[in-house]
Amino acid sequence: MLSKYVFPLMVVVFAAFYLLNEPLYRLLIREDHLVEWLTFACLLLTGFYSATLAYKIKIKYNYYHWFFISFSAFCVLAGFEEISWGQRVFQVESTEFFKTYSDQKEINMHNTFQGTVGIKTKHIALIAMFIYGVIFSWRQDKDKLFYWLKSKKLIIPPTFLIPGFLMATVLMLDFQTGHEEEIGEFFFSICFLLMILWNHNVFSSDVEELSNKLRLVKQKPFPERESA
Repeated sequence: MLSKYVFPLMVVVFAAFYLLNEPLYRLLIREDHLVEWLTFACLLLTGFYSATLAYKIKIKYNYYHWFFISFSAFCVLAGFEEISWGQRVFQVESTEFFKTYSDQKEINMHNTFQGTVGIKTKHIALIAMFIYGVIFSWRQDKDKLFYWLKSKKLIIPPTFLIPGFLMATVLMLDFQTGHEEEIGEFFFSICFLLMILWNHNVFSSDVEELSNKLRLVKQKPFPERESA
């Protein structure tokens, strides 16, 4: 329900900045400014909460949940990639390798991939996130394939995040100024954070429900045997 209002409202806010004060809008979505740092913060928080959830599952259920462990590593990596590992903050000069192969001459993997292969990572991201956050989420209770994927511990975003993933995908196309992908990445990072927080509640509820069942079993008296 939250994304039903939050993401459209955020689109309206950014659109208002664009229409009423375009220089401020361009400043907000530039590298090393508000939107990029909020994206970084959301990704790090998501990584932290995902790792915390993986730890809680290990303690409660005694198994390692591969998705939350992998997702934590992915979000931390994506966060630091977003700010080029602090290169501009600490004024670190790029080595010859990154000057040669990175399309923005920065110390990060995604720009190096773009410069080497010639494929924009934002295009890969928007396709992957559209499939994962929109198609998978929409079809998860309709196709047997998704029941099988869930049985393999793949976490699929809840349906209330479909609007957020969809708007983020559209923003990654950079229609207005060529830098709207920064807003799209921000929206994706919010979707990730909300998805992990939602799963925290789901797994906490499962633990509580299991505890209640065990408590009832312990309290329930054994049936008396009938005398012969």
